[in-house]
Amino acid sequence: MIKTLRLSFFIPALAFVFCWLAPQAVDARDTAGSIEPSEVRELLAAHPELVLDVLRDNPVELVEILEQAVMAKRDADQRRQEQADLAMVRNPEVSSKRPIRGNPDATVTIVEYSDFQCPYCSQATETVKRLMALDQAGELRLVFKHLPLNPVSHELAVAYEAVALQSHEAAWKLHDRLFEQQARLRGGAEVVLQEIVAELGLDSDRFAEDRKRPEMADLIQADMEEARKFGFSGTPMFLVNGMPLRGAVPLSEFQRVIELAKTRDSAGSN
Repeated sequence: MIKTLRLSFFIPALAFVFCWLAPQAVDARDTAGSIEPSEVRELLAAHPELVLDVLRDNPVELVEILEQAVMAKRDADQRRQEQADLAMVRNPEVSSKRPIRGNPDATVTIVEYSDFQCPYCSQATETVKRLMALDQAGELRLVFKHLPLNPVSHELAVAYEAVALQSHEAAWKLHDRLFEQQARLRGGAEVVLQEIVAELGLDSDRFAEDRKRPEMADLIQADMEEARKFGFSGTPMFLVNGMPLRGAVPLSEFQRVIELAKTRDSAGSN
């Protein structure tokens, strides 16, 4: 780890020194043309203290170079990941029997794997709601799936699916309320859940019975297995027409990946 950090520090640092030394070497030689790397290598071998002198005398420039190197690496890693994502086929199951937000026949499908107690999922939910509100052309549909990370989250996921058996609209309202009141869930999730269900005007007896149905737990398990099949272990995770988005990314990143997915799908159909 230490060796890696040293290399990541000195590679851009040496590039900085090279840029600083090369013009001076040209002046010293008083000749036109470029400096050979071997000449700079010889100069540094003879005077290694020049590296530290230049770094010490130019700390601001060094920080800027390091920041640019980190950003360039991040961009390169992102491009490599996107190329891998484009090449990999991810086809989540999308059923009309489950709640869908947006246009059911939309050309872009966003599948979300989430946990009602995850704070990043709550943050992502607000971003997705803004994204869907901006979709005036009806190009998007959202499918909500579960990747609960603890037993309480699992029970809330089952409750969501039990409500969906009575009303898809009510299920989305429960979805929104649970995330809005996430802080209260930590003090007593069942109490909050029962309050919300009562406010939604659902058949409470049927809700209680539906929560016990083994099909509900099977559905949650299928969501979890699907997410893990795609390499997802944390939340929130998204698939945009099969292209993954990892974490609570900003609205602009959703929009960028949506356009990327549309471009890929358009090219594939030609």
